[in-house]
Amino acid sequence: MVDTLAGVHPAATVAWGFLSDGFKVLKNQRDTNQAVLDLYAEMISVYEEFSKDDILEQRDRLHGIYDSLFKQTIECAIFIEGYAKKSGIERLVSTNISEQAEKLRQAFINLKSRLSMEYVAEAVIVTLGVQESMDVMLMRDRLRDLQPPQELGPKSKCMQGTRVATINAMVSWIAQCDGKTMWCRGLAGTGKSSLMGTLHDLLTADFGGRSRLAAFIRYDRIEYPNANKLITSIAYALGTFDVRIGMTISKVIETSRTVMTMLDLKAQFRLLLRGPLERVPDLVDEGPLVVIIDGLDECDVSDDMLAVLAEGFGPKLPFMRLILSSRPVHHIATRFEGRDRMYPLHLDTSSESVDYDIRFYLEKKFATICNDDPAFKEKCKKWDAINQLAARASGLFIWAVTVARFVHAFPGISRLQALLATKIPDDATEALTTLYRTALDTLVSEPGANMDIKKHAQSVLGAVLVTQTPPGMTEDVLDNIVLLGEGSPPSHRIVSMLGSVLSPETGDSPIRRIHKSLDDFLQDRSRCGDEWLVDVTLHREAIAEQCRIVSKSFMKTWSLKNNMDIEAVPVHISKYALFGVFWYSESSFD
Repeated sequence: MVDTLAGVHPAATVAWGFLSDGFKVLKNQRDTNQAVLDLYAEMISVYEEFSKDDILEQRDRLHGIYDSLFKQTIECAIFIEGYAKKSGIERLVSTNISEQAEKLRQAFINLKSRLSMEYVAEAVIVTLGVQESMDVMLMRDRLRDLQPPQELGPKSKCMQGTRVATINAMVSWIAQCDGKTMWCRGLAGTGKSSLMGTLHDLLTADFGGRSRLAAFIRYDRIEYPNANKLITSIAYALGTFDVRIGMTISKVIETSRTVMTMLDLKAQFRLLLRGPLERVPDLVDEGPLVVIIDGLDECDVSDDMLAVLAEGFGPKLPFMRLILSSRPVHHIATRFEGRDRMYPLHLDTSSESVDYDIRFYLEKKFATICNDDPAFKEKCKKWDAINQLAARASGLFIWAVTVARFVHAFPGISRLQALLATKIPDDATEALTTLYRTALDTLVSEPGANMDIKKHAQSVLGAVLVTQTPPGMTEDVLDNIVLLGEGSPPSHRIVSMLGSVLSPETGDSPIRRIHKSLDDFLQDRSRCGDEWLVDVTLHREAIAEQCRIVSKSFMKTWSLKNNMDIEAVPVHISKYALFGVFWYSESSFD
């Protein structure tokens, strides 16, 4: 029989050779599973059918189905080989052997049915991980219907050698299979996003030889605050992470497309996430899969969504890990605190390990300055700068980051002296208030700063805080829309001066504040005073008016009749000013 089929396709000999060794072992065993024996009988029956003369006469036309037969045989051989190697006890405790054997047997039955109907297809039968390419393409098309937004990647990561105890605690929790939800909570500036960024890299590359990060979603109150598509975003990430999960999710979408726009979030989570994952039983034995949501307090998450997240993936999916990070704001804490399935990880700002990490961070950053500036090194030693600064950090990593950026620029010694002249704060909020006030006041009072520099600095800070993202605030927009007054300095000078609290624009990102705690400081008169206060409403109205003036001036000189190339329109006009009136002026919609 095999020799006959070998003339049809050379793979016949290879396929049967794979299988025969396994069955030789099974013949000598008395405890062979009945489902495995049924599989063998069905396969022999199929091979006999494919060996009939009238079928062989059509072998050229039936080449595709013969190809599927031999590929299916190799899949069967892999299963039989694994089964034959198991001990008697291992076979008894293996609950899915009969199920896998039945899947393979059914695949051979389907082949026989296809043959009898003279149905020819070049596709490979989908069993035990062999995926049919057209089905995968269709699956991806359906997943794209979820319309995932352009999400943000990790914001930062921990310096190597810091947060070791916390990272180890998180990794240990991930390794335990209990299906709970972790809530990483801490004040602004305690390093939550850096921890999430570190986990992102660890789970992607360094966790058991394969990626364990099934989804990573980061929110930002300016760049990405919309949580309406959170469940569908997780579904898309899971579906593209593992084709088996993608297949089950795509079938749900095929059955009911309205699941993508459901208002019942609990039902949507069950239908798009929990249900499809439960229908891939092999995942239980393949290790943990992690979903991270960073900055939950930065988005407009509803109470209903918080209730769903608090329940997590549930006890039927013990391999799933949901990690959430946020400040302990009231509406989140109300939903999360005291829940049975919630594992709280509090980032304590008063622990000795945090104090050690902050000193370690400052030592590393200051070492680069000391190498280039012996005088700075001497002053640091004389003033015991590292320990004195760490005492003022109140356990906030963003405090240490801001200080390092602040003193790195010239004149570093006088800036360091200004920081050390402040009193040790009573709490984290006072620590940031003192830091931001000291940094900003020092920047605008240094040699070379004129009387108007504070006004320009405040304008830039306000513009960055209220900007519409995308496109975000750039030096081009600042120069041509925001800083239009006579004698205004180039925006590059102001942005560089504010380098300890702002990150300059790059090729793919606009100017950004280094931390959201700066927003809170600038909008609280009791903390920043009148001189640094950013009144959001007034800044929006001012920018809207500037956009109107600039747009009107440009339109007077430009028209299609002038044959001006539309692509030659300045970016600050085409991407910003023409739309700025609508972005910033609420009255324009009245």
